Amino acid sequence: MTVVELLSALEEAEARLSKLEEERRAIAARAEGDPTLEGLLSDLAAAEAALRSHSSTLRQQELEVGEIRERAGSHERAIYDGSVRNPAGLERRQHELTTLRSQIAHLEDLELEQMSLVEADEGEITRLRRASEDRRSELVRVRGEDSNRLGTLALEQAAAAAATQEALAQIPEATLRLYRRIAARRQPAVARVVGGACGGCRLPLPHRILEEVRRGQVVTCENCERILSL
Repeated sequence: MTVVELLSALEEAEARLSKLEEERRAIAARAEGDPTLEGLLSDLAAAEAALRSHSSTLRQQELEVGEIRERAGSHERAIYDGSVRNPAGLERRQHELTTLRSQIAHLEDLELEQMSLVEADEGEITRLRRASEDRRSELVRVRGEDSNRLGTLALEQAAAAAATQEALAQIPEATLRLYRRIAARRQPAVARVVGGACGGCRLPLPHRILEEVRRGQVVTCENCERILSL
């Protein structure tokens, strides 16, 4: 294996290690909690609180309408059963009845608005409960897969770590420092030559550099500074 091939192997192994570690952290995070489910449950609690508030307001409005209807009924009976003979008293009751009917109409409009809010709350609660249950089911499935994955994940991490150490042991220190400097700025740090051009920046390479690459020398692209490989 040439030094350049070792650098390619090192980069690949380190990238694999990084990806596997990211996967391991994601599995650990899912085991600890789920922000999506927590958000759904929080929204559900808020919707249930809104329903309780709107339902309470609706009941109060219904009681108030009932009381005013009783008062209006009392005035109507007094007006139409002939028990009020005094013109002034009759006029007063008619005025109060008109006022009560206006209040009833206004409160009934408010009741309709409140009923719409209650219906919307109930619909939202149904949606959030269904979404929460679906998310719980999904988490059971995903966490089961995570549990099965952990065993093979550990083996893959060990293999990638071994490949990394194997490559590191064979790369000269100066070349490794060059690779690290480039990797800090460019990803990937090692680029293949494709059709006479650098696979990183896509620019054509001079014939001299192409020949050095073919001889297995550690050569960098004059444009992007990546290490070139065949």
